[in-house]
Amino acid sequence: MEVKCKHCRKDLFNKESIQLLNSHSKIKKNPMDVGCAANETKSCSYVSVEDMPEWIKYTVNRESWTRGRLHCPYCNNRIGSFNFVNEMKCDCGKYITLPVRITNSKVDISFNVK
Repeated sequence: MEVKCKHCRKDLFNKESIQLLNSHSKIKKNPMDVGCAANETKSCSYVSVEDMPEWIKYTVNRESWTRGRLHCPYCNNRIGSFNFVNEMKCDCGKYITLPVRITNSKVDISFNVK
Protein backbone atom coordinates (compact mmCIF):
# COMPACT_ATOMS: atom_id res chain seq x y z
CA MET A 1 0.00 0.00 0.00
CA GLU A 2 1.30 3.45 -0.92
CA VAL A 3 -0.09 6.63 0.55
CA LYS A 4 0.96 9.91 -1.06
CA CYS A 5 0.09 13.50 -0.28
CA LYS A 6 -2.22 14.81 -3.02
CA HIS A 7 -0.56 18.21 -2.86
CA CYS A 8 3.16 17.39 -3.19
CA ARG A 9 2.86 13.72 -4.31
CA LYS A 10 5.47 12.49 -1.78
CA ASP A 11 5.13 9.09 -0.09
CA LEU A 12 3.90 9.73 3.45
CA PHE A 13 5.06 6.45 4.91
CA ASN A 14 8.39 6.08 3.06
CA LYS A 15 7.75 2.48 2.13
CA GLU A 16 7.24 1.54 5.80
CA SER A 17 4.93 -1.40 6.34
CA ILE A 18 2.03 0.78 7.47
CA GLN A 19 -1.46 -0.53 6.90
CA LEU A 20 -4.38 1.86 6.69
CA LEU A 21 -7.46 0.62 8.49
CA ASN A 22 -11.16 1.27 8.02
CA SER A 23 -13.58 2.46 10.71
CA HIS A 24 -13.92 -1.12 12.03
CA SER A 25 -10.12 -1.45 12.48
CA LYS A 26 -9.80 -3.89 9.58
CA ILE A 27 -7.07 -3.54 6.96
CA LYS A 28 -8.40 -1.60 3.98
CA LYS A 29 -8.92 -3.74 0.88
CA ASN A 30 -9.42 -0.78 -1.46
CA PRO A 31 -9.36 3.04 -1.16
CA MET A 32 -13.15 3.28 -0.76
CA ASP A 33 -13.37 0.66 2.02
CA VAL A 34 -14.91 2.61 4.90
CA GLY A 35 -15.76 -0.47 6.95
CA CYS A 36 -19.18 0.59 8.09
CA ALA A 37 -22.17 -0.04 5.86
CA ALA A 38 -24.07 2.59 7.86
CA ASN A 39 -21.63 5.24 6.64
CA GLU A 40 -21.15 5.37 2.90
CA THR A 41 -20.05 9.02 2.80
CA LYS A 42 -17.31 9.12 5.43
CA SER A 43 -13.97 9.03 3.72
CA CYS A 44 -11.31 8.48 6.34
CA SER A 45 -8.65 5.90 6.95
CA TYR A 46 -7.04 5.13 10.27
CA VAL A 47 -3.55 4.27 11.49
CA SER A 48 -3.07 2.02 14.52
CA VAL A 49 -1.16 3.54 17.42
CA GLU A 50 1.33 0.66 17.33
CA ASP A 51 2.16 1.26 13.66
CA MET A 52 2.38 5.07 13.55
CA PRO A 53 5.26 6.36 11.44
CA GLU A 54 7.85 8.49 13.21
CA TRP A 55 6.57 11.81 11.86
CA ILE A 56 3.09 11.11 13.28
CA LYS A 57 4.57 10.00 16.64
CA TYR A 58 6.55 13.25 16.77
CA THR A 59 3.39 15.33 16.18
CA VAL A 60 1.34 13.34 18.71
CA ASN A 61 4.11 13.64 21.32
CA ARG A 62 4.41 17.39 20.68
CA GLU A 63 0.69 17.73 21.48
CA SER A 64 1.03 15.54 24.62
CA TRP A 65 -1.18 12.77 23.22
CA THR A 66 -4.28 14.98 23.27
CA ARG A 67 -5.62 16.08 19.88
CA GLY A 68 -4.43 17.97 16.85
CA ARG A 69 -4.01 18.10 13.11
CA LEU A 70 -1.73 16.05 10.92
CA HIS A 71 0.17 17.83 8.17
CA CYS A 72 2.28 16.40 5.38
CA PRO A 73 5.91 16.38 6.60
CA TYR A 74 7.04 17.68 3.18
CA CYS A 75 4.62 20.45 2.16
CA ASN A 76 2.67 21.04 5.41
CA ASN A 77 -0.70 20.39 3.72
CA ARG A 78 -3.31 19.15 6.22
CA ILE A 79 -3.96 15.44 5.68
CA GLY A 80 -5.74 14.33 8.84
CA SER A 81 -6.07 14.60 12.60
CA PHE A 82 -5.74 12.74 15.85
CA ASN A 83 -7.85 12.72 18.99
CA PHE A 84 -6.81 10.77 22.08
CA VAL A 85 -9.19 12.77 24.31
CA ASN A 86 -12.60 11.73 22.97
CA GLU A 87 -13.52 8.29 21.71
CA MET A 88 -15.37 8.37 18.41
CA LYS A 89 -17.71 5.62 17.25
CA CYS A 90 -18.40 4.60 13.69
CA ASP A 91 -21.89 5.31 12.40
CA CYS A 92 -23.22 1.85 13.22
CA GLY A 93 -22.20 2.46 16.85
CA LYS A 94 -20.58 -0.95 17.30
CA TYR A 95 -16.92 0.06 16.90
CA ILE A 96 -14.71 2.76 18.38
CA THR A 97 -12.58 4.28 15.64
CA LEU A 98 -8.84 4.61 16.04
CA PRO A 99 -7.60 8.03 17.21
CA VAL A 100 -5.28 8.71 14.23
CA ARG A 101 -7.32 9.62 11.15
CA ILE A 102 -6.16 10.26 7.57
CA THR A 103 -8.59 12.13 5.30
CA ASN A 104 -8.86 10.14 2.07
CA SER A 105 -9.54 13.23 -0.06
CA LYS A 106 -6.15 14.65 0.98
CA VAL A 107 -4.10 11.59 0.02
CA ASP A 108 -3.77 9.13 -2.86
CA ILE A 109 -3.96 5.51 -1.77
CA SER A 110 -2.73 2.82 -4.12
CA PHE A 111 -2.61 -0.88 -3.52
CA ASN A 112 0.38 -2.66 -5.01
CA VAL A 113 -0.68 -5.84 -6.70
CA LYS A 114 2.02 -8.52 -6.68
